Amino acid sequence: MSLETDKYNFFKPGEQWRDTDNNIIQAHGGQVQQLVFTDSKTGDTVKKWIWVGEDKSSGARGGIRMYSSDDLHNWNSEGIVMRNVPNREALKSDEYFKNVYAGYSEEQLDNVFRSLDAGSAIIERPKMIYNEKTRQYILWFHADGPTDTSNSSYAAACAGVAVSDYPFGPYRFVDRYRLNVCPDNQRDMHPSSKGMARDMNLFVDKDGTGYIIYSSEENLTLYISKLNEEYTYLETSPDKAVYGRDFIRLFPGAQREAPAVFEREGKYYLISSGCTGWEPNQARYYRSDAVFGDWENMGDPCIGDMKHTTFDTQSTCVFKDSTGRYIYMGDRWNSKNLSDSRYVWLPVKFTQDGNMLLEWQDKW
Repeated sequence: MSLETDKYNFFKPGEQWRDTDNNIIQAHGGQVQQLVFTDSKTGDTVKKWIWVGEDKSSGARGGIRMYSSDDLHNWNSEGIVMRNVPNREALKSDEYFKNVYAGYSEEQLDNVFRSLDAGSAIIERPKMIYNEKTRQYILWFHADGPTDTSNSSYAAACAGVAVSDYPFGPYRFVDRYRLNVCPDNQRDMHPSSKGMARDMNLFVDKDGTGYIIYSSEENLTLYISKLNEEYTYLETSPDKAVYGRDFIRLFPGAQREAPAVFEREGKYYLISSGCTGWEPNQARYYRSDAVFGDWENMGDPCIGDMKHTTFDTQSTCVFKDSTGRYIYMGDRWNSKNLSDSRYVWLPVKFTQDGNMLLEWQDKW
């Protein structure tokens, strides 16, 4: 941060990053994109960078927070856009929850509390996309927690979805779902629990088709599934889905998570991490001519020192800035103090053959 202007004017990967109120930015496992929308306060049409992620200021369960920026360096907090629920009664007594969930039945409110319970629910990897047809902002996230048959924090293994008419919420939780299942003619790497969905991401192709990319089969296999036109559920329910048309499986048994997909010059790229909990590991990236095409393993994109731990990060998003440059977003987790987990943003380079390269920079 510049002492003269009290603003950031460069990136320093891994350094503590504060918002314009001087609070540590809390947007872990997140995503950055640029959107044009009508400012609710001024009525003006604005173009802003939006950063959504997990708020870990109080540990593992802090809800989903958003930030806005004009320059990608200096971020204004837009607050918690989807809150955890402190108790079941709050859904009927707290004015915030009463307004957000007005019209919900008791059964629906039970589901909201089960999925957003501040004491037990896991909310991770939030991603948001805008639907031009419905003019709604759609938030997907890894929704986990105990179930009726297990007290494990990661028993539910679902994908949650919430919607809003405004980019900064509040977001109204709709439901959480198990997703696609392994076809009968393929080997399921974890057949005892079908349709699992954990680390996830979203991608909208140039034709407007939306996809959800997620770890399944106890994190042993990645899936890519097509979303419906509203982006609020799968294009086809799991019991009727056709492999190759509605979804595909990637790298069965490879144990990959933290997927991030982007497109460049007609090629599709997917970067992911291994599964080592909070500890960093070696990234791999894959390339394809189509979302539902054949994905080629291109190896580790990192070069230089710390390449074998992806510079001590885990992938969460790759986006293109206003100059056309691609930026890798990674989380540097601090399992002993999650609120002080750091962010590592690095410019992505490409060879003439379209190979992806990531190289450490202290400052850029």
